Amino acid sequence: MMTATNRKTAAGTRRRMMLVGLGLFTHLAIFLPQFPARADDGDHTRDLIRAAMVYNFCKFVDWPAEKQAPHLVLGVVAAPDRVPDFSSIDGKRIHKRSLQVRPVTSGQELVHCDLVFINQETTRPLADILADIAQKPVLTISEMENFCTRGGIIQIVPRRGKMRFFINRRAAGEAGLVLSSQLLKMARIVEGGKR
Repeated sequence: MMTATNRKTAAGTRRRMMLVGLGLFTHLAIFLPQFPARADDGDHTRDLIRAAMVYNFCKFVDWPAEKQAPHLVLGVVAAPDRVPDFSSIDGKRIHKRSLQVRPVTSGQELVHCDLVFINQETTRPLADILADIAQKPVLTISEMENFCTRGGIIQIVPRRGKMRFFINRRAAGEAGLVLSSQLLKMARIVEGGKR
């Protein structure tokens, strides 16, 4: 029988292992792009790394009780010809919840998502996307320049051969999301605008 102490220890161990996994995927970005066999392999590799980072971010976020459905919905906002491939994480489990990846084309679809990846090449203005989900418990992730200072929550930043990430804690708090201190330690904290 597990005692409360044993459960806390087991939960702490799981979180540490997930943090190690996130670190490995982040540092993996250094090596993978160096070995493309074809021209489009570079895009595929970037999609795999991006998907792995998004998947691992989810492990370190707590959504409010009203968003505890049996699945997490990842909405992908992108121009039709620039949709990143997140199929590698579609159906994966995160804290007993299944991750479902869906393309998003309207603001009405955004509010049904738990997290949203906003591609740099989207045709919708970022301000409109963030306005559609203002005050909603939706984790926003993008590689757009100045994403966090414009009200986004997590910005993936390629820098010196590595994939780094910035976090806007204020935007996360306004969305009602709790980010793990372990995730915050790995990020550069950005004081940004409101969602």
